[in-house]
Amino acid sequence: MAEAPPRSAECTLAQRPGYKGLHRDCRQTKDIPLPHASGILLQRRCGCTCHPWARRAS
Repeated sequence: MAEAPPRSAECTLAQRPGYKGLHRDCRQTKDIPLPHASGILLQRRCGCTCHPWARRAS
């Protein structure tokens, strides 16, 4: 089974008490490919289970 991508900074901080609302501010909603490179990602989408795609993958 593949390892889930890491959480974004917003979702990582949202795991702490008092910051739950930061999940709404997560902007890492899709994979961003490296320009002119085949299959290499510049940034992966957030792996936090607050997102629907992360819940499906787990």
